[in-house]
Amino acid sequence: MLRPVLIVLFSFLALCLPARAQLFSGEEKVTPSLIADTTAVVAGKPFTAGVRLKMKSGWHTYWQFGGSSGAPTRISWQLPEGFKASPIQWPLPTARVDEGELTYIYENDVLLLVEITPPAQLPSTGSISLKANLHWLVCEKLCVPGEGDVSLDLPVAAEAAPANAELFAQWRAQLPKSTPFPFALQWETGAKEIKARLSGLPKEFKAEFFPLPGEAQVGQPAISEPAADGSRVITIPVEGDTKGFKGVLATQKDGAPRESWAVSRTDSAVVAPAAAAPAAVAVPSSTQSAIATRAATPGLLGILWAAFLGGLILNLMPCVLPVIALKIFGFVQQAGEEPRRVFRLGLAFVAGVFTFFLCLAALVVGFQAAGHGLTWGFQFQNPYILAALIGVVFVFALSMFGVFEIILGSDTATALDSLSRKDGYSGAFAHGMFTTLLGTSCTAPFLGGVLGYAFVQPAHVVILIFAVVAAGMSLPYFLLTWQPAWMRFLPKPGAWMERMKQFMGFVLLGVALWLLSVLGATGGTNAIVATTAFLLVLGVACWIYGFARGIVAKIIVLALVIAGWFFILKGQLDSKPVQNNGQAQNVEGGIPWQSFSDEKLMAAVQRGEPVFIDFTADWCLNCKYNERVVIETEPVRAAFKEKKIVALKADWTNGDKKITEMLKRFGRVGVPAYLYYPGNGSESPVVLPEILTQTSLLHTLSQTKP
Repeated sequence: MLRPVLIVLFSFLALCLPARAQLFSGEEKVTPSLIADTTAVVAGKPFTAGVRLKMKSGWHTYWQFGGSSGAPTRISWQLPEGFKASPIQWPLPTARVDEGELTYIYENDVLLLVEITPPAQLPSTGSISLKANLHWLVCEKLCVPGEGDVSLDLPVAAEAAPANAELFAQWRAQLPKSTPFPFALQWETGAKEIKARLSGLPKEFKAEFFPLPGEAQVGQPAISEPAADGSRVITIPVEGDTKGFKGVLATQKDGAPRESWAVSRTDSAVVAPAAAAPAAVAVPSSTQSAIATRAATPGLLGILWAAFLGGLILNLMPCVLPVIALKIFGFVQQAGEEPRRVFRLGLAFVAGVFTFFLCLAALVVGFQAAGHGLTWGFQFQNPYILAALIGVVFVFALSMFGVFEIILGSDTATALDSLSRKDGYSGAFAHGMFTTLLGTSCTAPFLGGVLGYAFVQPAHVVILIFAVVAAGMSLPYFLLTWQPAWMRFLPKPGAWMERMKQFMGFVLLGVALWLLSVLGATGGTNAIVATTAFLLVLGVACWIYGFARGIVAKIIVLALVIAGWFFILKGQLDSKPVQNNGQAQNVEGGIPWQSFSDEKLMAAVQRGEPVFIDFTADWCLNCKYNERVVIETEPVRAAFKEKKIVALKADWTNGDKKITEMLKRFGRVGVPAYLYYPGNGSESPVVLPEILTQTSLLHTLSQTKP
C-alpha cells in the first residue's frame, strides 16, 4: 500500500525558514519560491503569481485531490489591503499506482498559478510586497509535512512588461482548457459507480480521468479499451453523496503534450477551472500574523523542554488523577519503612514509567520502519485492549476490598521479604507502567505538539523525546522517595488506612465504569454485556484465589480466566455500535455541531465562514471537561451564534483515519485538539491549547467580526 505512514499527513510543527523548505534528515525535500508573470503592479490590472515547488529527485507533492492518500498544497496569502487572490489553478498531475493505491502527484517541479487582482487605486510610486505561507506534504517512501514562507516585491507602475513568460506558458498549457471539449460524454450514475461513456475521440488518443469527488468517496477509475470508433467507458467506483462529483479529462496522442478539460457529471459543458470557490479577500498582514498560528519549532532543545513539562503536567490530568491516590496511599504505607528501601521502590516505579514510554517509542520506530503509523491513546481504540484494561482495574479494586491480596515481590529470604511481598519492587514497577498506560488516554499541555513532532522524527530523536517525557512524569515520585522525610507531611499510618484502602477500591470501580462506557462507544451493547459477564467470572476467580492458594486452586483460577476470555469475550468485541448517519450528537439549546469532514471544512472556508473543529473522543476526560466547562457554556454558545461559526465535531473514539490525518496535519497525535478558522478569507487556523479556558476561547473567537 502507499505507505499507511501517510497518517502522518499534512503540515505540523515544521522546521523551516522563510522561503526555505523544511529539513528532514538534514536535507531539503522541497524548495519553494514565488514568481510573477509581470515586471510591475498596475492598479486594477490582474496578473498571475506562481508558487513554485521544486522537489528532490524521487519525492512528490499532491494535486488538489490526492487520491487514496495525500494532501494538496495550501497557500495562505498575506497581501496588501484591497488585493484579492483567486483559488489555485492546478496543472495536470501524474497518476501513480503504488501497491494498489492510486494517487495524483507532481514530481520534480510544479508551478501553482494564482490570479492576483490589485485594487483600482494604488500609489503612483513605491513597491508592493506579496507574501504567502505554504503547507505541503512531500512523500517518497515516507511522507514529510512541510511549511515555508515565500515573498515577492514588485514595483508599482503605470505600465508593466511580461516576466517569466516561458515558464508560465509551460504550466498554463497544463491547465484544463476553457474551450468546449472535442468529444461527447454521456453520464450514468449507479448505486456504487459512475460511468462516463466517451465518444468522438479518435482511437489513437489516450484518455485519463482525474476525479474531483466532492463529498463522495471514490475508487480507482478504470477506462475500457477503445472500440473501433474510439469510444470507451470510464468507470469510477463511488460511495456517498455524488452531487458535487466532477473531474478533469485529459487526452494525449503519442508523445504529444496532454490536453485537458474540466467536466461535470451534471453537465457535459465545460466547468471553468477552480470556479467552485469565490476569490479570497486578502487580510492585512498585521491581522493575518495575529491570527495565523505558525508551526515553526524552537529547535530540539525547545522540544525537549516542552516534553519534560508535558510529562510533569501529565500527572495532573484527569486521565491520571484516579490512580494518583493509589500511589499516594502506597507512599503513606511506606512512610514508616527503612528510607533506602522506600527510595528503591520509588526507582522501581520510575523504571516502570520509563519502560512504558521507551516501549511506546520502540513501537513508533518499528511502525515507521514498517511503513505504518501509530497514534497517542491507540489502546483506547481497540476493544480487546480496553477489555483487558477493565479487567486489570477490576482486579485491583477487588484487592482493595480484601477479596484477595496481590503478591508481587522478590523471593529473597531477608528481613524485608515480607514487606516486599506486599508492595515489592515488581509491584512498584508494574504500577508505574499501569499508571502511564491510563495516562495516555489524553495529552497534557505541551505534549500535543511535542508528540506530533516526535512521531515523524528519526529513531534516536523519537527515543530521546519519549525518555524526556518519562523523566518529567517520574520526577515527583523520584523526589518524594529520594527524600522520605518529606512524607512527614502525609498522614501517619493507622486504622484509617484500611477504610482508605476500601475507598480506593470504589475509586477504581469508577475508573472501570468509565472504561466500560468507552468500550460501549467502540464496541456497542454486546461488548458491554460480554465484558460485564467476563468481570463476573474474573471476580469468582479472584475470590477463589483469596482463600485457596494450592496448585489446584491456581489451575482453576487460570482456567476460569482463560475460559471467560475465549468463550465470553472473543468475538463479542468485534461488533460496532449503530452509527448516527454521520450526524454529531447535539444537546438541546447547545451548539449545532456537524460531523467533521474535509469537504465540509473546505466548503465553509471557501465561503469565508468561520469554522471551529473539536477533536474529541468518548474516552478522553480532558475532552469532556473542556466541552462541559468551557465550550458548551452560554457565553461561548452566544459567540458561536452571533458570529455564525460552523461547528464541526471530529469524533476520534474509534480512531477514524481521516481525523487522524487531520490531527497529524497540525502536529497532533492525540486528543483533545482544537482548530479555529477565523474566516475573512483566511485559510490559516488558530491551533488552540489542549486545556481551554472560557476567556481564552472567547478571545480567539473575537477575531471574527459578526
